[in-house]
Amino acid sequence: MSHQAFVLTRNSHAESIKNKSGHERFLAILSSCGFTITTGAIHPPRSVLNSTHIFFIDAEYCNPQAMLKLPVVNDYPELNKVIFNAPEDNVDFHLDVLKKGINGIFHTHDNLELIVRGVQQVQTGNKWFSREIMSRYIDANLAAKTKSVTPLQITSSVLTKREMAITQKIAEGAQNQEIADNFHISVNTVKTHVYSIFRKTDCRNRVELIKWFDNQYRQIQPVNY
Repeated sequence: MSHQAFVLTRNSHAESIKNKSGHERFLAILSSCGFTITTGAIHPPRSVLNSTHIFFIDAEYCNPQAMLKLPVVNDYPELNKVIFNAPEDNVDFHLDVLKKGINGIFHTHDNLELIVRGVQQVQTGNKWFSREIMSRYIDANLAAKTKSVTPLQITSSVLTKREMAITQKIAEGAQNQEIADNFHISVNTVKTHVYSIFRKTDCRNRVELIKWFDNQYRQIQPVNY
């Protein structure tokens, strides 16, 4: 089964061959994993992103600070995003990427077997980071649990009734298609609701939203709509 992949990069095929970078090798691996690839140096329109299975960002596209400010990183929380061609030594950048909801990083010098295994993992929606980065991220989140949360009576009015119902479904592990079927709405409508929920709750991905829901709504009866 072929999946659509958009690769945001400034590297042309000729430049990749000339510089012997990992760019061309990575694209070849994507093709071997069943992706249909579109490349571009300009952020694509929403219509393209709606049909994109994974959005790959070439780490050579811009510097790390600018990359974390890209519209695709900040404005499309539901999109499966991955960075490749990244150096291994910038640990803080890796942590920031994980916090931004990006699902994986591939390094310039990763071997073929590792990249193929990682691509297969992100292809199914799993994360792909080094054990050190994941360990630091988990430790930071455990520490954050000791901090106070916003009072329930204030945040309970943040979401609409429909958004609360969708949040509950996400907390139960439902994916967009299942939510759409449950509420008899389109998947795109679900995505719009999820984007609004993320914005209102300051969550960057489903993991953070589930933790937010655990803190805020477990004391409330299930929401029926």
